[in-house]
Formats: sequence, structure tokens, C-alpha cells
Amino acid sequence: MITRREALRRLSLTGAAVAVSGPSAISAAFAQSELRRVPALSREDGIIRTVLRDYAPDELAVGPVLMHEHLSIHYPVGVAEHFTDDVELMTEEARLAVSDGVACIVDGGHPDMARSIDALRRISAGSGMPIVAGGGYYMQRSYPAEIASKSAEQIARELVAEVGRDRLGALGEIGQQEGELTPDEQKVFEAIGIAQALTGLPVFTHNAYTGRRAGTIPRDAGLRQLSALVSAGADPESIAIGHMCCLDDPNAEVAIEIASRGAWVAFDRVTLNAIMPDQARVTMAMAFIGAGHADKLLLSSDFYSANSLKSRGGAGLAQTVTVFAPMLREAGASEEVVRGILYDNPRRFLAFVPV
Repeated sequence: MITRREALRRLSLTGAAVAVSGPSAISAAFAQSELRRVPALSREDGIIRTVLRDYAPDELAVGPVLMHEHLSIHYPVGVAEHFTDDVELMTEEARLAVSDGVACIVDGGHPDMARSIDALRRISAGSGMPIVAGGGYYMQRSYPAEIASKSAEQIARELVAEVGRDRLGALGEIGQQEGELTPDEQKVFEAIGIAQALTGLPVFTHNAYTGRRAGTIPRDAGLRQLSALVSAGADPESIAIGHMCCLDDPNAEVAIEIASRGAWVAFDRVTLNAIMPDQARVTMAMAFIGAGHADKLLLSSDFYSANSLKSRGGAGLAQTVTVFAPMLREAGASEEVVRGILYDNPRRFLAFVPV
């Protein structure tokens, strides 16, 4: 495990000179400076960075925060069109989510998913929905060819520059496509870990868990991702291991182990019943809550299907709130617990101290 200072030293050895834009901008010389470690996050001194402005966590409108959806995406890369290309359509869907009470949405796309920062800005401005932009790289099959020839330090340096240029508020979704991280995926995870240590941004991942179907993803893939990020310098309290709701694990044993190591657990494919029935997700969530980890659970739906659009009769961007949350209440989760998961947890996860 490397320290933040070591992450800085490694970048300085590769000639790094980086600057983070925004209210807490620092000079291009910081790679050579003696910076303190990012302080513990709190609701008092952290910010949530959206594409249009920074918010104090309590400054967002009262309401749920969705930590992983897609408002702009072109995946697989090369597809002729995607419904999110229609900015007016997505603006209306975001406006409807506001009316359903959603206070903020995190977009999980980035350049290798052909996510458009300009589209996110237009959707946010037109709908009144604060949107956090993610960044990074998805998985091996979506990587640009040049990833193979770059070092983890080079990738991290470029990511830090991207954070400033595009006002990123998170790094994610960062994933793998098969059972083991490929050498390039391992390198990207290392770069993300370094970049997290340098910026303080939260990180959320993608796991290829396949529910109850046979698959090649190992049961402990989420734990391996956490280890890869932490060993590169990332703070586990700023990491959410994603798609844990698609692991067939009724007692939530892997999720509980992740939380016990200080990281967050993301049930961020709720309502996606083709992979795992929601009732099975509820069973896992209640086991996780019962183990005392309600304060480490994040919910979202990984919004991607046109069938989920309200304009096409679906539940819309707010489906986590309107469809899945009532199932938790019916299973016995108290209103206080559900509210904490939807309102407080994502605000704590997203808040970071710019450096």
C-alpha cells in the first residue's frame, strides 16, 4: 500500500505537472510540494462537484441522490445511435426525476463510453437536476489502443488533468470484463488509485456479476478490486464497489467483508431483473443492513434501457426511489434506515475535499 506522498512522488518522477481547476485550484507545481493527506471527509468541509457548480452536501435539495445512472452514453462504442443522444428527451426525463423528488444524479459514463460533458451540462441546466460527471476508463474492450503503451503513472496524470478540465465529481464506473483483471485493467485500477489519492474524488466500480447464471467472474471479484485500488494509494472510504446486487449471495457475505474494510457497497443495478430478481436483492440488502452496515449501502439503477424511460411507459430515472425503496420498506427496513441510505449515504460518499 502506498501513501499519498508516494503517489505524488511517483508522478513527479514522470515529469508530472498537474492542476485541478475550480474554487480550490492548486498550482502546477504541487507534484513537488509537501502536501498533507486529504483530511477526513465531513458534511462541513466537503463539497459535491457537479457539472455546473459545487454544492455543500446539505445545500442540495432535500431528496435522494442516485449514485450511478447514465444520461449520456454510446456503448458499445460504435453503435449508430442511442436514446441518450436526444438531449431534449433526457432533459425531460431528468425533469420528471426532479418531480419524483430526486436531488442529484451521478452519471457513470466517461470518454470510452462516448459520454458527452456538454450534453450533461445542457441536461442539468434545462432540468434543474444537479449532475455529477464521472471519469476514467470502463473495461478492456472499451479502452483506447494507447492504454497498452502507457504506464499507470501516465494514465493517472492524464486523469487528474481530466478532473480539472471537465469538472469531474467522481471516478467511475471503473470495471473489468471477465473473471480476472487483464494486465491493462490492472494498470487502470492502479492509475485510478493514484488519481484518487491525488484528487480526493470518490471512485465507484463495475463488476461483471451475473446473478444466478453461470459466469466466469469469481465470487471475490469485488474484494480484489478494492485491494487493487487501496494498494495503489486510494482511501477505502472513498471507494464504492459496484454491482454487488448482482452477486448471488443471500447472506451478503462478500458485501459485508467489503464494508468491514471501510469501503462502500453499491447496489446500483436495482430494478434490472434480467440479471438478478429484485426480491433477491432485497434479501441481500436486508442481510447487509442487519449486519450493521446500513451506513455503507448505496442504491441506484444503472439507468440504460430505453424501456425504462417514462416517455415509453417505464419507471424513469427515479426507479430506485419509486420501485425498489418501497420493497425495502415492505421487507422491514425502517423509514429512518431507507432515508439514510437514499439521502445521507450518497452525500457522504460524494463529498470530497479538493486539493
